[in-house]
This record gives sequence, C-alpha cells and structure tokens, in this order.
Amino acid sequence: MAINNFKLKILSRAKLEVNEAANYYESKSKGLGKGFYLEFKNYSKTLRNIPFFEEKYNIVRILPLKKFPYTIHFTVDEDEKTVSIQAVTSNFQEPNSTRIKI
Repeated sequence: MAINNFKLKILSRAKLEVNEAANYYESKSKGLGKGFYLEFKNYSKTLRNIPFFEEKYNIVRILPLKKFPYTIHFTVDEDEKTVSIQAVTSNFQEPNSTRIKI
C-alpha cells in the first residue's frame, strides 16, 4: 500500500477543536496537551492511507481516538482522493453543540 494515497484537509473548525482540546489537557497536566495533539496527528496520518472507517452520518465517517475520549469526523472524496476532517468532538459533548453541520 502506498503511503499518503489521500490528500488531507482539516477544516478551520476542526483545527479550533483540536487546539481547544490540547489547551484543556495541557492545563490539566504539563505535556498532556502535546500527547493529545500527537495522537490526533498520528490518526490523521492513518486517514491519509486508510480513510474507510465507519460511516456514521450520511457521508460523514468517524474515527475515535484510543487514548483520549474524542472522535474525528471526516468525509472522503474518492474521486479527488481527499479526506476532509470536519470536526474533532469530545465523546461527552452534547451532540447539538458541535460545530459540525450534517
């Protein structure tokens, strides 16, 4: 399997959610925010190679992080070979308060 088969786009709202979560974890324990960011970054790399995870909402797919209670919400355009990360939400977040529009 070739590396980086898909281009990765991270929408600005998803970037904001990642930064908010990393800042929150960093405020709880030094280095924990960096750990969150690195896990997100590693999972993002996975999506570039293997983006066909569970389809949850119409065309929106999800990939839960393992060490942190967050889920990546993304879409895949097979024709353009692009993965677009739409949102990164807490598993404890009220579903109606997410920035993602389905």
